[in-house]
Amino acid sequence: MVLGFIVFTFLLFVVLRIFRTRRKSGTIAFFHPYCEGGGGGERVLYQAIDALITSRDKCKFGFTHVAVYCRDTGSTDEQILEASKRRFDIALNTDNKDVTVEFVRLKSVGLMDPKNYPRFTLLLQCLGELAVGCEGIFRLLPDVFIDTTGCPLTLPLFRWVGGCRVTCYVHYPTITRSMIRRVGDGVATYNNASFISRSAILTYGKIAYYYLFSLMYWLCGLSAHVVMTNGSWTTAHISDLWPCAPYRVYPPVDVNKFPGGKVTRSRSPAAILAVGQIRPEKNHRLQIDTLKLLLDAGQNVVLIIAGGCRNADDKERVTQLQDYAERNGVADHIQWKLNVPLPELVELNHTSLVGIHTMIDEHFGIAVVENMSAGLMMVAHNSAGPRQDIVENGVTGFLATTAEEYAECITEILKKTDAELDQIREAATKSVQRFSGDAFNRDFIAALNKL
Repeated sequence: MVLGFIVFTFLLFVVLRIFRTRRKSGTIAFFHPYCEGGGGGERVLYQAIDALITSRDKCKFGFTHVAVYCRDTGSTDEQILEASKRRFDIALNTDNKDVTVEFVRLKSVGLMDPKNYPRFTLLLQCLGELAVGCEGIFRLLPDVFIDTTGCPLTLPLFRWVGGCRVTCYVHYPTITRSMIRRVGDGVATYNNASFISRSAILTYGKIAYYYLFSLMYWLCGLSAHVVMTNGSWTTAHISDLWPCAPYRVYPPVDVNKFPGGKVTRSRSPAAILAVGQIRPEKNHRLQIDTLKLLLDAGQNVVLIIAGGCRNADDKERVTQLQDYAERNGVADHIQWKLNVPLPELVELNHTSLVGIHTMIDEHFGIAVVENMSAGLMMVAHNSAGPRQDIVENGVTGFLATTAEEYAECITEILKKTDAELDQIREAATKSVQRFSGDAFNRDFIAALNKL
């Protein structure tokens, strides 16, 4: 099997070396198979394309064509661009005759789905991404390749086989030393099943697997000419894992999406707003535990969970969370606002008093920035992006780790006068301006010019 893989890789290398003669010159291509996802990663993608078009005269590459490798959903190029305009308010100037934008459909994207690989998920998913990358390189061979999804094996593929200039925008490292440490400590998490954490043999086996994967990941990083990261936490981990000096380029946030920082907000009850997809790592149970502590202390509060519910798994998680709230006697104090349209989300940001964020090691925290720009009193998890890049504790917001700490911070907020809250709002809305789209465009083009 190993010999067969080596032979296949060698033949692929030879074929693609010959195939290089079909390169589409003047092309910059983004690898973003789920470009219709509508999340923070997709905002980075379309803002990056906007940066290329609007700042073409500042980019050292004389490109005339921008391509996006994507999943084939049946949508036309125009429909994809219109959806991105509605979701992110980014209207790409596709009428510019000097630059064309094209979406290159890939049939094999299903190989990237982690559901296909219940065991050895990291490795097998990466190999699936490699296969998708091979299809992409056959369909279009660009001059410059940019991975904005986090598919590490596409980097050596497009550099060493495709002969491209290669860069990537890393939202979150595929593996970190803390992941390995948690396995060694026997901590059961969403990516370390309890039956593994209880077994010494399985734990040692998984640690060895992680170390081997880390070596492969290091080799992938070696293939990138330029690496961009989305914040200090990711920069530190990538610097530790890859032989490079990353360029920190904060993700673009529409800091003017929720205007009205001083809008009067009710304190009776005081609304606590949680914005984020219903995923295990978002740690919604900690929000429910915090709510229980506040209610037990006699506080008049309500928790509003405005979550993105993508599929059946997310819906099942909602049901589990609702059952958890029911068992803790706080279900009547929670409002579920799933997949709310933008106008309703704006209204929630204008009427809620507190924003809550509970994900451990959030790589950046776009929702945190948006809440702060809207004037909410932000209480974020005291780790990673929120701590290192966004929230100055007690000045622009608050940081907490346990349910008790979250409850203490929110209690402190409820005790403050309107004037004291306005002082924090003013500092917060001023602070988040450094995460604007214009700032991203400037930093992205500067990093790209290092290629």
